[in-house]
Amino acid sequence: MTLYLKLKVKSLLTDPELIGWSILFIEFWVFMWLFVFSPGVSTEGPYGEYIVKVNATLAYSFLGLLSMSSAAIGLTYSVYYMSRPLRFITKFTKMTPFKFIIEDFIGGLAVLVINALIIMASVLGLTYLKWGVIALPDNFLGVFASLLLGGTALYWLSYVVALALIVARRTRGISMASSIPLILGFAIYSQLWIDLGNVAYVVPLATLPAILLNQATGLVPSTGSYLAWLITKVTPNRINLWLALISVLVWIAIFMLLSVALIKKSRGIALEELRT
Repeated sequence: MTLYLKLKVKSLLTDPELIGWSILFIEFWVFMWLFVFSPGVSTEGPYGEYIVKVNATLAYSFLGLLSMSSAAIGLTYSVYYMSRPLRFITKFTKMTPFKFIIEDFIGGLAVLVINALIIMASVLGLTYLKWGVIALPDNFLGVFASLLLGGTALYWLSYVVALALIVARRTRGISMASSIPLILGFAIYSQLWIDLGNVAYVVPLATLPAILLNQATGLVPSTGSYLAWLITKVTPNRINLWLALISVLVWIAIFMLLSVALIKKSRGIALEELRT
């Protein structure tokens, strides 16, 4: 691990605001989900334990995504503030632009996934505390890979937001624009009650919860209204998992290509203009 990568991860994981909003605040909603909003969930009946497991999976899928979205705000600020010294770092040290992007990506992705895994662990622990059910996912590697996909998309989205502000010379809007990943996270969170239908395939990351749920339980859920689906066990609009995966991969590619294009454009902007 290089010095930059170590400092990147350390600075994000020890940032009080990041810890407060992406972990502690989400932990509050973990408690609310399991102990307040799940009164009808019970281990009674032939499928009781399975329902508890699906409920836990929904909790760490949606709340984990919200946690990563909150952490992406910090990544947006990180990209913005690194835009000033980066030119000197790559010019007067052995750090090349390509090496910087790779290490920054690994560091940012690691922080996003660590946040999601913390939320996942707390959901599993509290689920066992309340119902006595060990709700481990059927395919942990599949869940982990899905979290990596979500983290990758949010990382490059934060890059796009920060670089777009730099290229547009509107850096004073960083406070408002940095919330775009979190706004997206809440839009996806609304799928607990709303069925987007085929629109879910074109909304960034809207199909990720379905992929997580499939990897954790083996079920093929609907395209939305997950809570109604959990209660009624009826799947009116069964999601196409291949299209769901393609949707996530396409959005990752879009965010990466936009980042590359914006990086090339930002090279011609003087440092003095970034201070305005």
